[in-house]
Amino acid sequence: MKLRKYQETIINQLRHHWKKYNTHLIQAPTGAGKSIIASEIMKGLHSNGMRALFTVPRTALVNQTVKHFENFGIPCGVIQADHEMTDPSKNIQVGTVQTLARRGYDDYDVIIVDEAHIRSKPLIEYIDNSDVKVIGLTATPLAPWMGNVYQNFIKQVTTKDLMEQGYLSNYEFFVPTKPDLKGVKSNWSNTYGSDYNEEQISEIMGDAKIAGDIVTTWLKYGKGLPTIAFCCNVLHANFLTVELRKAGIKAEVMTGSTPKEERQRIFKAFDDGIVKIICSVDVLVEGFDADVRCVIYAKPTKSEMRWIQSIGRALRLAKGKDKAIILDHSGTFYRLGMPHEIEYDELFSTGDAYKEAQQAREKEKPEKKEKECPSCHYIKPAGQYVCEKCGFKPIYGEDGEVDESIEIAPVSMQQQEDKKRWWRELCGYWQMKNNEGKNWKFGWIGHKYKEKFGEWPDKSFKFSPTDPSAEVSNFIKHLNIKSAKRHQKSKETARESIANLRKMLNER
Repeated sequence: MKLRKYQETIINQLRHHWKKYNTHLIQAPTGAGKSIIASEIMKGLHSNGMRALFTVPRTALVNQTVKHFENFGIPCGVIQADHEMTDPSKNIQVGTVQTLARRGYDDYDVIIVDEAHIRSKPLIEYIDNSDVKVIGLTATPLAPWMGNVYQNFIKQVTTKDLMEQGYLSNYEFFVPTKPDLKGVKSNWSNTYGSDYNEEQISEIMGDAKIAGDIVTTWLKYGKGLPTIAFCCNVLHANFLTVELRKAGIKAEVMTGSTPKEERQRIFKAFDDGIVKIICSVDVLVEGFDADVRCVIYAKPTKSEMRWIQSIGRALRLAKGKDKAIILDHSGTFYRLGMPHEIEYDELFSTGDAYKEAQQAREKEKPEKKEKECPSCHYIKPAGQYVCEKCGFKPIYGEDGEVDESIEIAPVSMQQQEDKKRWWRELCGYWQMKNNEGKNWKFGWIGHKYKEKFGEWPDKSFKFSPTDPSAEVSNFIKHLNIKSAKRHQKSKETARESIANLRKMLNER
């Protein structure tokens, strides 16, 4: 396989500093071809007869790694109980850090650590107490302990570079929800550092309105795209999955405890387009290379690592894919900004050094920042006046400041065509239901149109039914679900009022 120029440069930098340092860390953003870089390095070690170990953070990544090595003609053994490729005689071995922590580390000439930002105390102790050469690989070298372990930092390409060079997908960003996180406590994680208490944010994100916003927004912008929803915990993932299924969206839950056979079933259904959304809990953040075109980010975070890794799942190129869609319902955009703009050129040895670098990066940002369109919640590029998504145009107030809440732009031709299309498809839906014997009144069409666009249809629109699209059908399903919930809530309120009245009369 022909290496890209930056991949060659990374390997050449590693060779240049090989004798000077014992430990090296390579930053390889999502889509940079980390597995190709690793395979090229391992191929060189194998040809030189060196004994090398490749560690991965999860069992699911073992077979994926072995397959990459086999494609490069690298024979290897696997350190894992009852694995069919167990062969201690092979110079190249692959194993998880968890298995190696239990069994201990044999003598190796070189250890390559995949997802090196995930801290493994036994591995770090082995590195500190031996002369082994170590190569770490990560997209996010932000953990504040990494500068104490790795001496040589190799950074050749950024996520922004890869997007500009056409190796990563561009993405569109929407921020439909900004939850109130005031008073939420923080917990410490060895992987992601200080972050929000999962139980508290699960309770906040489990609000019915937020869940409804997630469903509505995905039906509007996700449009059936293969999607990962990053959730707070298992309870939150189950709740969101139920809400998605109520709207007719096929969704599944995947957690760290999901059995291997169940994972494979979900992955296949996802690849086949049967499952549209995987609601993930602490999995699929790293090492998941499927065709993901949309991310629902529903887990508020303070961790730049978690933010970058999660959004990166949707940035890989795929056939027929022109861009990814990011739907941030967690408010993380307002805390951390656009993930592809988070870059550091050094490793950190303490949390204080990391915080200082964060503050310095914030000061270096240009004054003009991306802004949220108040109409459609699209994140507009800095300096963009009219929203390219919905045509919303703010006006200037008396003080010269832009008032983002007032729209004066005329309806664009595209918007007008969309409204005509929706009118025709609503006519088609009404006709279809009446043919089924529903006997709906003709005014139903106008009312649904108004619920969609906030205005009555133009008087020039004629009854011209066409087959309803999935977008229109899903919109109507969502309205029906909301209506059913309102009726149910009204019934519950009425029952509660009657019960309170009876109680009051009995007390008298």
